[in-house]
Amino acid sequence: MRFVVFSILIYIFIPFTCFAQESKAQTPESYYLIGWLNNWDQQNKDYPFVLQDDGVTWKITVSCNTDDGWFKIVPSSAFGRSDFWKNLLCAPYDGCQELSGEMVVDGGAWYLARTSGTYTIEIVPSEFRYHITLNESIAQSFSGTLPVLYINTENPVDSKDNYVHGSCFLNVPNGSAYSPLGSEEAPLSLWIKGRGNYTWSAFEKKPYRLKFEEKVTPMGLTQSRHFVLMANADDDYATLRNTVGFELSRLMGLDYTPSQRPVELVLNGDYKGLYMLTEKIRVAHDRVNIVEQDNRETDPYNITGGWLIEIDNYDDDQQIRFCESNGEMLRFTYHSPDTLSEEQYDYLSDCLKATDAAIYQTDKSSTEWEEKIDMDVLARYYIVQEIMDDCESFHGSCFISKDRGFDSKLKFGPVWDFGNAFRRDHLRFIYDKPSFSQSWIGEIARYPRFQERVKQLWWHFLSVNYSQVDTYIDEFINQIAEASQCDGIRWPQYKQDNINGRKDSFKWNLSRKVQFLTEQWGAYDTGIKQSTDNHAQEEWFTLDGRQLGERPVKSGIYLYKGRKVVVK
Repeated sequence: MRFVVFSILIYIFIPFTCFAQESKAQTPESYYLIGWLNNWDQQNKDYPFVLQDDGVTWKITVSCNTDDGWFKIVPSSAFGRSDFWKNLLCAPYDGCQELSGEMVVDGGAWYLARTSGTYTIEIVPSEFRYHITLNESIAQSFSGTLPVLYINTENPVDSKDNYVHGSCFLNVPNGSAYSPLGSEEAPLSLWIKGRGNYTWSAFEKKPYRLKFEEKVTPMGLTQSRHFVLMANADDDYATLRNTVGFELSRLMGLDYTPSQRPVELVLNGDYKGLYMLTEKIRVAHDRVNIVEQDNRETDPYNITGGWLIEIDNYDDDQQIRFCESNGEMLRFTYHSPDTLSEEQYDYLSDCLKATDAAIYQTDKSSTEWEEKIDMDVLARYYIVQEIMDDCESFHGSCFISKDRGFDSKLKFGPVWDFGNAFRRDHLRFIYDKPSFSQSWIGEIARYPRFQERVKQLWWHFLSVNYSQVDTYIDEFINQIAEASQCDGIRWPQYKQDNINGRKDSFKWNLSRKVQFLTEQWGAYDTGIKQSTDNHAQEEWFTLDGRQLGERPVKSGIYLYKGRKVVVK
């Protein structure tokens, strides 16, 4: 019998052959193993379970010599019945990795991994219970094209609240541009715990937070003790949501964008698939470069900064909460400092409430909100979110910083979570009928000065940067292609198969949104024109989008009213 088997890995639906033990004499109600995806055989009784001496337990041992696949169990009484499919015994799909559990009727399947050994499957139909024994370990299967991060811990990593101590080392393939980190003989000490909210609770492929004992620079990332392993289990666009969102942030010239590197993870001997080793957002001179404020500070000047906060969509003890002027709840989680004095709490609360009041001025020619928020930085941040059609962008994982100083402004960024990018059918602005409440941005978008700055930066992006994105996507997909296939085998439910097809779908969504924004904000005229006229000072920009205080005195190419202009 040819069929596919099951593991904690991908939808590879290549049939393969399994061999069962010789069965004892069967009772009238016997049980048989059958396979799936276009290979279910409603008549095949070649793979029977064996009734054990206790009279209630049935057992079969299978050895699989090719790929992974799915199994269901059928009672003999179901053969030949019109409702055959409604009488199968299965494991629930959402628990199919479990090696023990309760069977259900229909609605699921077992998925067992390829192995050089055998699986023994035991069922007690009268109790709807099953147990699976792996007689030999699953062969590790990583691509060999990416660095592999090995982490071993003293205890299981099952919490995002408590660190577990462990050690790690990073192996790199031959010819890699990166250097190894530690070694199997001399691993580095670290602590690891879970991270995330929805991504931690909703997926079996978990994201992790790492804290090294000493500062490291893995694969050229900025030196730190703090990094994140992003699982991207929620990204069925070939890991492109965060990757392209981060690249757009860099192209848009935001002060700091977290860097990331693709790796394959082996945790306590278990291959976990493709991850992105990512710089954690934190206050540091080469990350969010602001003054680091002490916890429980009370000095009136020192408490003006630095602040690293986040517009959040989860309640947290470390938050300031109040209603936005449109009636929506605003949650600001403070990350640095993370333990506040009364003076710090009052200062931050007053600052944020004053900002909200300034944003909701009736007079949209007012510039009061610009005294609170750096408009140029916000415009760049906003454009990135619009290009990615991130309908959760100003709802959660929306970071804001403020440096020290009575006149310092709130700066949006760094970008972080693009997990909800391109999840809508309708083309519209992210604040227009959003899937999630979008704090502040819908009201700010009503200010003509903000919209004008957005258009200026948009024209620059179209003329200088947009052409780079397509090549960047292709190069990234080529880099991770084989590792993504291995990840798909490990986690079939997260749809990492057909990576090039998923890349094309992502590109289609991206180009569709860019076309929409071009229709709204205008296309850039790439024609270069000569100019010696003394144009209005405030409309001159450098090619990287910086507004000039006066007409340029140096010769060169500049932006004027959305056009490239040569100044002699």
